[in-house]
Amino acid sequence: MKVRHAKLHDVYGRPAKYGGFTIVPADLELDGLAFDASFHLNKLPNHRIPPVLRVPVAERFDVAWVRARLPIAFGCTPEASEVEKSYLRQGFVAVPEGASEGVAFHCSDYYGQSSLTFSEHEHDEPLKSRVADAFWRILLSEPDALADFSARFDHIGAGVSLTYGCERGEPYCVETDDDETG
Repeated sequence: MKVRHAKLHDVYGRPAKYGGFTIVPADLELDGLAFDASFHLNKLPNHRIPPVLRVPVAERFDVAWVRARLPIAFGCTPEASEVEKSYLRQGFVAVPEGASEGVAFHCSDYYGQSSLTFSEHEHDEPLKSRVADAFWRILLSEPDALADFSARFDHIGAGVSLTYGCERGEPYCVETDDDETG
């Protein structure tokens, strides 16, 4: 598979289709040095935010919902992010119907707020917008179909730990002082 503006290492999981795109989880490196988060989940119109996602969006931990959706929607279980101030960093390739080249992006977060990141060299804004719409619509297609998980993020500078996850269909995020976590 040829991918624009990224080095593709592997694809895995289960492809999902929406809006003329097939999107598949991938291990990839975006080309470039400067990456800007865009297409934030919490900036979707309110009427597109389902009830299960309203509290996570309002309280800035929608990444818990996104992380809980990925195993169901794409058949992949993301590893914890190694990027500072982030819980999630999962690569994807979106292939337009009939095309031989895919568009690479990461779904990630900054302090719990989910967004998509494309290579700084990807300048086709309408294409990126269509990819983002397809991706979020895939996740929002079954908003209550969530996989249970639990993860922890240590915010060393603030002296707190955040435990986030999903239990029996309810995303959560709990902050504790490092003194309390031992």
